[in-house]
Amino acid sequence: MATIAAVAIGVVVVLVIAGQTSWAGGVFAIVAMLTFCVVWYYGTVDPAAAAQNDEANAAAAATQTRLTQEKLFRRDLIEALPEPAMYIDAQGKVEAANTAARKQFRFVVADPVLSAVVRRPELLDAVTAVRRGGGPQRFEFVERAETDRYFSCVAAPLGVGVLVSMHDLTDIKRAEFARVDFLANASHELRTPLTSLSGFIETLRGPARDDVEARDRFLEIMQGQADRMRRLISDLLSLSRIELVEHRPPEGETDLADVVREVVDAMEPVAAERGVEVRVTGADNPVIVMGVRDELAQVVQNLVDNAVKYSDDKGVVQVDLAAGMSPDGASARAGRQWEDAGHMSIVASPGPARGTSASLRVTDAGPGIERQYLPRLSERFYRVDPGRGLRPGTGLGLAIVKHVVQRHRGDLLVESEPGRGSAFGVVLPMAQRAGAG
Repeated sequence: MATIAAVAIGVVVVLVIAGQTSWAGGVFAIVAMLTFCVVWYYGTVDPAAAAQNDEANAAAAATQTRLTQEKLFRRDLIEALPEPAMYIDAQGKVEAANTAARKQFRFVVADPVLSAVVRRPELLDAVTAVRRGGGPQRFEFVERAETDRYFSCVAAPLGVGVLVSMHDLTDIKRAEFARVDFLANASHELRTPLTSLSGFIETLRGPARDDVEARDRFLEIMQGQADRMRRLISDLLSLSRIELVEHRPPEGETDLADVVREVVDAMEPVAAERGVEVRVTGADNPVIVMGVRDELAQVVQNLVDNAVKYSDDKGVVQVDLAAGMSPDGASARAGRQWEDAGHMSIVASPGPARGTSASLRVTDAGPGIERQYLPRLSERFYRVDPGRGLRPGTGLGLAIVKHVVQRHRGDLLVESEPGRGSAFGVVLPMAQRAGAG
């Protein structure tokens, strides 16, 4: 009715302005048309039906408001959960997902279809079963990546949709694996020195009881075996601790230049005893990287210690530190300097390279390593062929370096040329404030 009246009034006004009728006639026509509309409306519309229609509209508006409020409540509730969680609506869309879930499944659009962003068949099958009335579904899955992550999940009905909550079991699983690995490695590697110690003790109690010269020689060997067991246990514990947190990137910042200077100063007596000189370049100014100081100190110490041990007498170990480079430039400086050498990337940083990087390169003056041995350098207890001459060590140093670099989302590279020496390089992402400008 209101629309008809408005149109009629508009027509009359146009006629008056155009001079087709007088203002008095126009006003009369408008009054007449309004009267007609009122009489027509109340004569043709059922007041009860109109009231019922108004009530229906109000109820629909109230329902829509309630649904909107429920949706906002679900989103706020799921966002407050500390572990990954999401709500899938009746159309199969991810209506709500918290920050942890969006990070885990890399959501890039709002309200995506579940099957478009999640590739885990266990999760998709559980959601389908719940939507078909199967009740809550429990399942587990492993997210394969540079460091695997383990999840225990529950899909349960919630309103017309499905709530999926995930519990990260990675720390628990890694603790189990680390415990098993530690026991297996410790029992295997400690068997030899323990057998040796038992044999010498038996000899000292028997045939060599009164042989002073043999006793002193055996006691020196026994001391060496006891020191080896101590180093083995220490390195195994360090490796286990690193593996437990390897899936969590470090959040703090560390001055890598300060770490390098501190480690080299501590290694000076050992290097001097072997007649090896350690030269450092690039550590005069701060090099701020994302990392844990103690763990990065382990990396530098193991690399410098290996370089000193495998360098020839009177040789030079070169420690080169550089900052503010692109990731590709840092990789080239850390492990791509010798054209004819064998090269290998032991650890590659996951994901696209961003920001600036720092490179650390430790070069020894040793015999070098043939290409065929490079792929196995970071294996636990692996020692390069005996022809090189074994040095004291546990065979775990590079394994520790590998896992620390992996945790720090960096690169670990090696290049070696027989007759020239070997170089191990580490590339680490710099702290954003350090790389700015």
